[in-house]
Amino acid sequence: MIHGLLAFIALTASPLTTLTVQTQISSIPAIEELTGGEFAASVIDLQTGEVLLSTGSGSFPLDDPDIFMLAYVVELMQDNSILLSTEVGRDETIADRFMWAFHGNREAAGRAMWIVGLESLSAWVAASGMEDTELHDIQLLWPGAPAVNPSMSSTDDVARALQIIHSGMNMSAVTEILENPDMGEGQASSIAEGWDLYGLVDSGENHKSFVLIAVSPEGKKLGLIILSDDLCCEEKGDLAMMLLWDAAAQL
Repeated sequence: MIHGLLAFIALTASPLTTLTVQTQISSIPAIEELTGGEFAASVIDLQTGEVLLSTGSGSFPLDDPDIFMLAYVVELMQDNSILLSTEVGRDETIADRFMWAFHGNREAAGRAMWIVGLESLSAWVAASGMEDTELHDIQLLWPGAPAVNPSMSSTDDVARALQIIHSGMNMSAVTEILENPDMGEGQASSIAEGWDLYGLVDSGENHKSFVLIAVSPEGKKLGLIILSDDLCCEEKGDLAMMLLWDAAAQL
């Protein structure tokens, strides 16, 4: 029943608020010159919608389309069409599935996808103007699981999804899903000292991507996005994130 309702809503989705792009967007030379992979990055002022820093272009892999699933659900919550507290399994709510998915549980991500439906989610993404995004199902990791192509997206589309998610952070259930992203033990783990970090780290074969919301003690809110592909090693993804933070911290 939930799935059918979401399919109808996806087809009638209103376009997303357009990002406000500055006349002259600052580039990020340190990332542009980084070897060992392909990168695209951006920094967004989530309070104004301005793209503050940007580099790279094109579509990049995301193992799981969790960011787009949560953005879709946040928009539905704002329309009172769904509640994260809805029980969808034995002692399991929609919020539980998303929280586990955002912390790397592929099985939970798959169960979250069952709720929204790949077809409904893809229709919503298309209706919302995210033209660079192609979504696929969740790649499960148990032996013999069928191979699934990774989802693909751009920094522009991820930024739009991140803005929707940010608009829902007045709801505690959304904030709890985003808390304590797994930054690992590499260079990226040291960024944003003194700031609160929320979001998702997406690691897969040849890529490591970060989709984060950083909130300063003074209340400044930045969206930080690193997408990557063809990495020589995971550490290059961490280095790119550290370089992005260094640039953002100077704004």
